[in-house]
Amino acid sequence: MSATATTHKVALSFEDGVTRFVNCKEGQSIADASYRSRINIPVDCSDGACGTCKAFCESGEYDGGSYIEDALSDDESEQGYLLACQAKPRSDMVVQIATTSAVAKTSAATHKGTVTALDRLSSSTVALTIEIQDRDKLAYLPGQYVNIAVPGTDDTRSYSFSSGPDDEALTFLIKITPGGVMSEYLDSRAKVGDDIELTGPHGSFFLRESDAPLLLLAGGTGLAPILAILRTLDAAESTRPMHLLYGATTDDDVVELDTVRALADSIDGLTWDYCVADENTSCPNQGYVTALIEESHLHDGDAAVYLCGPPPMVEAVRGFFSEQDYEPSGFYYEKFALAAKPDDEAGEKADPEPQAVEREDGPGTESSAGGTRVSAETEDGPVSETVVAIPSGDGSAEDMLTLGGREGRAINGREVLHVADLEPLYGTGRPESVGSENAAWRINGQMVFSALDQGEVTESSAGGTSIRTDLDPDDGLIVGAGRNILAQELLPVSELEPLTAPAAPGPETPAVTDDTVSDDGYVIGEEHPSIDKSDAIFDARRALELGALELTVGRLSNAQIAGYRLLAESTVPYVDVENERFTDAHGYTETNAAFHDYLFTLTRNEHLLRAYQALGVKGAMEETLRNAVWCHPSCAQDHLDIVDAFESGEKDVARQLISDHAERSKETMRRAMRDTRESRRPRFVTPGRFAGQVVLVTGAGQGIGERAARRIGAEDGTLVLADRADTVHDLASELGQDGCDALSVTADLETWEGAQAVVDAAIERYGRIDVAIHTVGGTIWAKPFEHYPPEQIQAEINRSLWPTMWCCRAVVPHMIERGGGTIVNVSSVATRGLNRLPYAAAKGGVNAITAALALEMAPHGVRVVATAPGGTDAPPRKTPRGPAPESEQEQDWYRTIVDQTTESSLLKRYGTLDEQASAITFLASEEASYITGTVLPVAGGDLG
Repeated sequence: MSATATTHKVALSFEDGVTRFVNCKEGQSIADASYRSRINIPVDCSDGACGTCKAFCESGEYDGGSYIEDALSDDESEQGYLLACQAKPRSDMVVQIATTSAVAKTSAATHKGTVTALDRLSSSTVALTIEIQDRDKLAYLPGQYVNIAVPGTDDTRSYSFSSGPDDEALTFLIKITPGGVMSEYLDSRAKVGDDIELTGPHGSFFLRESDAPLLLLAGGTGLAPILAILRTLDAAESTRPMHLLYGATTDDDVVELDTVRALADSIDGLTWDYCVADENTSCPNQGYVTALIEESHLHDGDAAVYLCGPPPMVEAVRGFFSEQDYEPSGFYYEKFALAAKPDDEAGEKADPEPQAVEREDGPGTESSAGGTRVSAETEDGPVSETVVAIPSGDGSAEDMLTLGGREGRAINGREVLHVADLEPLYGTGRPESVGSENAAWRINGQMVFSALDQGEVTESSAGGTSIRTDLDPDDGLIVGAGRNILAQELLPVSELEPLTAPAAPGPETPAVTDDTVSDDGYVIGEEHPSIDKSDAIFDARRALELGALELTVGRLSNAQIAGYRLLAESTVPYVDVENERFTDAHGYTETNAAFHDYLFTLTRNEHLLRAYQALGVKGAMEETLRNAVWCHPSCAQDHLDIVDAFESGEKDVARQLISDHAERSKETMRRAMRDTRESRRPRFVTPGRFAGQVVLVTGAGQGIGERAARRIGAEDGTLVLADRADTVHDLASELGQDGCDALSVTADLETWEGAQAVVDAAIERYGRIDVAIHTVGGTIWAKPFEHYPPEQIQAEINRSLWPTMWCCRAVVPHMIERGGGTIVNVSSVATRGLNRLPYAAAKGGVNAITAALALEMAPHGVRVVATAPGGTDAPPRKTPRGPAPESEQEQDWYRTIVDQTTESSLLKRYGTLDEQASAITFLASEEASYITGTVLPVAGGDLG
């Protein structure tokens, strides 16, 4: 009589408070038991190599299993952390899972199948063919992958399809590696007729629907997804120009050449070539695929690049494109990172793949420790990632090309940079701003840096300049996870200073999103041109949605269609179809994002959703449509029509609607950007009025200060732009594009240190300041005086008095020394305003500074004047001064200010930013050379 296996109950406690229970057999890992119960806790490598499945044991006993230290440190293990893929319960347990129950319940389908063919293509590669029982229920896109359960084990491995989505049989290319779990199965036990399971599809690496030319790059068994793509293009009778470059480490690793030749014969637009890294190869091309890439393959930047290979291959291609100044229209890649794991018994390492400055296991391969899948895509350029490789120690080219802090010292097997252990030049860095006493130097309330008085000036390629102060030496600071991906250290610490300082971002600088690392270890990297330069993100969204369409159309339940329709209907109230305008651009942006998100959730493929979110469409729309009025009248109706097409199963109609909607979205964005550019252009310009003069403008990040700066830039002035917000760097770069010399400085002007740093930076750069315009200030709260607590009174004075006081004090000695100059302060007619007494007092102080300083400075040839603006229409502030009125009482107090401002103006309206900038620039110019000590009201007749 056989003994009954012991079973332990494991409670999985999720972050959202939900607890799920699974039964775990003796010797079974927590992750395996969870997945068998359809609870998808975060897992990736399943080998204790990545740390993705790290969880915390609240109670119970377990065998922690084997893993590498980078995945789980000894300290973490002692604290009670475990790896769910390795930990095997010895008692009932309670385990905290680092995700929500909603994510864990997202389940890809599992399909049962049979091995129908095992073809040994070479000594190192096997072609595995599987047929599944429910083939009609498995929809995948060419380039995606599945997790295959290794028969006779509890392990799974990830492999990309090499078969086309419409092929009945599913095929995969698998590299044989001594000691590998799948390799051992294929070598010793596998036979036709074996039962086998696979789960998926997964991944956001797939062929996008487009007519763009293609450059396809494959490394080793990374040829598999490229073959799936080619078979799909062949079936579709595609006429797209396409070129395939295929590389391998040795001649034994070269497979499927007959298949490639047959596809080239069948596809009119396909050309191809291949290479082998081994110096003893019989291949006509010895070396790496980068040596075979030609400028013509990029079709003047119109080509889309699809690459499947090891991370070093991605790096090599990225570096090649950068060196050659190639910019493909789209760059999509999938890569495997080595999930190294101690294995004393195996005593071997995986054979490396070629194509790059490091050798690494390629997609579909398996090391003795297993492999970790890492996929990514970019719409306009590659994203780098480095993976630890294993040096051979034999002094060969391969050894020169490995990492360990010594990466990138060879090109195509030739060492070009010898290793030198240099001492660091400096131990400094740069914070985000200068001059703040405390706030800018704290993280989570902990003081980590202290401000210095002197900064470092850097110039952007766009012509703008920014300043940052140096940090204290970083001795003793701990840099940890920032050098890791999936808990594995990829970049050893280096104390070398950068050769060049980073430039401030500008409108023409590609906007880069950091790689998005999902809970399951899937990595998505995105790099796009600025939204002002390209529609790439909307083209990318369309391509992803067309892929999601293939996976979902005809497969949605009535409940899913109903949810989809509800989200579509929620966008309708925000579009006035008759007048072709937004009723609420922000509301439309929010509901539109939810509608588009939902389609990807319906695919049950988290990677597709993350790929869409990584594009940053919502963020781009929020920024661009912030003040938009016009929108395409069909935008919201498109959503309803798309849902109708899904409900009726009309795939071609849905495809056309998705494409049309992308074009209408681009049209709406282009119109908004054009309107924004026109609104920023100064209405009045006197060419050359400030030629040869250096003009300092504080508060230049937005509002009156920004408009005054734009006016002076348009009138040929040299600008020093200061603000506490980083938006000032954007303005400097934008003006630099128009030929204006602009230095941008971030500083806290409520402090003496901040004001002094700005003046010092201007003098260091230009040697003088001819005009100083001080615009910083503004009401924070609106309420009767008896309702102001002391700290709010202090904050109002700090905001609206001290910046002018400190900036005047900082610039006056310089102007006295030069024997001339002009100071223009910005006050307010609100010195007689209701419900803002602290602000009124501060602006009264500005008036006093102006009058008294004018008396003192007149003998030195320095003029001091001010404007007193009234109510002024301006876009919503990028950096709010304070909280918006919330209660009905607070809103009533604020309305009192608005009513008084309008009523006290003889013109019964608010002014414009251009009208305020006109008064400021007149007083700042030589046209007002006989005016000093004057405060000029600019308030439609309200004298304050």
